[in-house]
Amino acid sequence: MQPKPPNSSSARRIVIALCLSGLAFGLILILRWQLAPSIGPGSPPIIGGLAQGAIPAHIRGELLLEELACAQCHEAGPTHDVNQDRQAPDLSAAASRIAPGYLASFLADPHGAKPGTTMPDVMHNWSIDRRAEAAESLVHYLRSRDNRPFSRQPIDPAAAKRGNALFHSIGCVACHAPRDDQGRAADVRNPVPLGRLDQKYSVEGLREFLLAPHAIRPSRRMPDFQLTPREAQDLSNYLVTPPKPEGVEGGEPTSAPVDPQTETLPPLDPELIEQGRELFTELRCAACHEPPIASASPPLPPLHKLDVTQGCLSGDRGEWPFYALTEQQVGDIQTALDPGALPLTDEQRIQVQLLSRNCLACHERNGLGGVLPDRNNFFTSLDAAIGEEGRLPPPLTGVGAKLQHQWLVDSIAHGQGSRPYLQTRMPGFGTELAERLAKSLADLDELPAVELEPLPKDRKLAEEIRKLGQTLVGDKAMNCISCHSFAGEDNGTMTAIDLVASTGRRLRPEWFHHFMLAPFKFRPGSFMPQFFVDGTSVRPNIADGDPDRQIAAMWHYLAEGRNTRKPPGMRRKPIELEVDDQAVMLRRSAQNTGKRGISVGYPRGVNITFDAEALAMNQIWWGRFLDAGGVFHGQGSGQTRPIGRQRATLVKGAPFAALTNEQEAWPEATRRDLGHSFLGYDLDPEQRPTFRYICEDVTITDTPHEVATDAATRPTLRRTLTFSSAADKTLYFRAAVGAEIEPQGETEIRIGKSLLLRAPNGSHLIRGTGEQRELLVRVPIEDGKASLVLDYRWQEDRK
Repeated sequence: MQPKPPNSSSARRIVIALCLSGLAFGLILILRWQLAPSIGPGSPPIIGGLAQGAIPAHIRGELLLEELACAQCHEAGPTHDVNQDRQAPDLSAAASRIAPGYLASFLADPHGAKPGTTMPDVMHNWSIDRRAEAAESLVHYLRSRDNRPFSRQPIDPAAAKRGNALFHSIGCVACHAPRDDQGRAADVRNPVPLGRLDQKYSVEGLREFLLAPHAIRPSRRMPDFQLTPREAQDLSNYLVTPPKPEGVEGGEPTSAPVDPQTETLPPLDPELIEQGRELFTELRCAACHEPPIASASPPLPPLHKLDVTQGCLSGDRGEWPFYALTEQQVGDIQTALDPGALPLTDEQRIQVQLLSRNCLACHERNGLGGVLPDRNNFFTSLDAAIGEEGRLPPPLTGVGAKLQHQWLVDSIAHGQGSRPYLQTRMPGFGTELAERLAKSLADLDELPAVELEPLPKDRKLAEEIRKLGQTLVGDKAMNCISCHSFAGEDNGTMTAIDLVASTGRRLRPEWFHHFMLAPFKFRPGSFMPQFFVDGTSVRPNIADGDPDRQIAAMWHYLAEGRNTRKPPGMRRKPIELEVDDQAVMLRRSAQNTGKRGISVGYPRGVNITFDAEALAMNQIWWGRFLDAGGVFHGQGSGQTRPIGRQRATLVKGAPFAALTNEQEAWPEATRRDLGHSFLGYDLDPEQRPTFRYICEDVTITDTPHEVATDAATRPTLRRTLTFSSAADKTLYFRAAVGAEIEPQGETEIRIGKSLLLRAPNGSHLIRGTGEQRELLVRVPIEDGKASLVLDYRWQEDRK
């Protein structure tokens, strides 16, 4: 009695599990048992672009003719516009990327292994035994062309979690189905099938493909997202993670129980290799996959002479590929093949190209396409303030008249973009398509003729026009900078497309003119204001209110590029440095200090700047630490800025001097003229610096650090100085200069309104009058050594 064959899904799981366990080719004959119940009518091919509605039947037919690679076997003929760039994957290294068991299963029954595939079933009329034997021979042949063995790696759960976020944010789900927490595909409209990637690929095999998809799929239907190696690793870990079976819940991906070692494969059989080579030719695999062998198959009739009731379109079994087409798909192809069908218009040719790459899953053009409702939530923005324009890819309506040729080519070919706030990435489809499509778009799209007044050759006159544009873009005129970035800097609450980063290289000046006059005609619902209402400027006091002069001036100013002068009203966005449980130090030019400023933020909220040029601690403040935006945005030309408001400025100039008496004037010479030198600094385990310098032949260490007080008041900054000298002497430390220096008891002095300095009893003196009062502290050095401890604190709410 014959054993009862299992159902197709359970059988396939059995054979795949056995094939991946290291016993693959000893068990290839299980395919005979597995295939028996599964061969049936098949699963119709899924073309992602056909998810869009309102596509005429003859365009759908042309798209099917192209995407099913009909012109690879049949001549297109004089009445058809089918592009012959549809090439199946390169199989020269397939055996090292794809699990041998999956490869055998797919070759024997492509529609069962990957429902929705455009790969035809070329063995549809063969017996089960013959299919299994052919699949085994073909896999031996493909293995013979690849000197790398297939091997698996364990899943990295952390990488898979990151890959999940990438898959659902950068645009993968525009074509492929989103997945739930269990890794199961959601029910969405017309998703491009992925199949069981966990059964097909190893982590490294899929990573290799994601990093360079066009090397393996030269027809470039899978675009290049320019992934980093880590992103490709994360995505491959996620996509190779097996989905959880129905009824099994759970969140975090877990490592798949696979053997990380190379799978055990039987030796290559020369006889099977030769049989596989012959089958590759006999089944016309070479027509699509283009291996390095010549096809000996007889030529087939051209498309315009086909009998649609016979062969591939008939749905019958025979010596031809079987595509499992639906009735509508057959009808669409018949409509496209009808000798009386009108040739495609230029716009329809563009539609076929866009649909073939599924561009209209993200973009809209002339009312066709756009993000489908079941994918809408996966298109997100880094700046919600921009609204829909900040999260959805831009429309392609009129794009040929909008973008300069090279920019459009680079965008299509390599994914060049200008909207960094979009989470969805523009991928690349290769130069060949880009050149062809960019030319077609430019030839078809047009705007009413307009000529912007060119810049005068006279440099002064040209500069006046640019200055006019600078004024118009600024905050006292059109205030473009309130919504747009400018040369990488953000000035307002929105970060819309950068005004100068790419304007002169990206946009056509004629489009800029028309857009400025009527932005809502190009982007209905845009946040872009109307600056020229019925052709009248909202700034009539500038350039006589002439719209043409104003728009031309803005164009010439913005087209100058990133090195153009900033418009009025630009404010640097702060970059705040925060302090936790360790000190934070930044050596950059500091406000009120200079280029050799060393800013230090201490835990508990007290901060200083030390002037390494003057050898003086010259600022102290409490609260938030530092805005470093000036030096980071300004490429080193700006300054850091203290943020805290409880701030005191101390002395400038040399801090120590060896006065002959207490009435001698403080030296005006620089510390370099005095022979003083900076020796650098050391850091303690909490990253607090100790500054070292030499003044008057005395080596000084200077250690500021925070001292906790009760929680209701600001911390004290304690400054501990040590002195070492070969000879005994008295140094004077100039602690403060100003009009308000008053003693507050024997050891404390008030400097300004709120700063209190505590010095050792009897060590300080206040001299001078009016605006030139000075606070000096005596430092007697005896036996070559001395020390000084100074406490600085802020007197809260002093009236």
